[in-house]
Amino acid sequence: MTDGNHTIVPLSDLINIYGDNLKNILIKFVPYSTNDASLFLTKQAVQMEKRDLSRTYLAFSDIDGSILGFVTIGLKCIRIPEENNLSRSLLKQCNIERSTGVAQAYLIGQLARSADSPKGFGERLMQYAIDKLRDAKGIVGCRMARLDCADELIGYYERYEFNQIRKDHHHGLNQMMILI
Repeated sequence: MTDGNHTIVPLSDLINIYGDNLKNILIKFVPYSTNDASLFLTKQAVQMEKRDLSRTYLAFSDIDGSILGFVTIGLKCIRIPEENNLSRSLLKQCNIERSTGVAQAYLIGQLARSADSPKGFGERLMQYAIDKLRDAKGIVGCRMARLDCADELIGYYERYEFNQIRKDHHHGLNQMMILI
């Protein structure tokens, strides 16, 4: 996909083209906020792609070929505890298995923009991820997407209509969801 400023390329295509040399491309990514995204991209994304655990999409600048950001999506069920922050009407739409409290969900596992990406580029990546998940919903079903985020990102994701399920104190992250 291209919009005149950037092109989004599936990581699987890059693996097929560059093979083992792909790491030389991925290592050039410098994230905007944390180094965790860079570590994920260089250490885990390729293996997860090869094992069919997730799909990563990289946005490349049409000007200089730099990586502007990436998003990783996959599947990961979530247990919705009885103590949660969701409204009763939203809970009814989540398709929660009554005996286990588990709901099927897509996962936005990583979303990162580079230090050199234009302002608002994270929004483009989020919209791309949501569009991909809507496509997947149309093909296989599943109406919920989830993500885990730090406290300071709750407001950011609420702008996209994500709802906080609960804070996972074991991992220190907030579990959030959206119906797609």
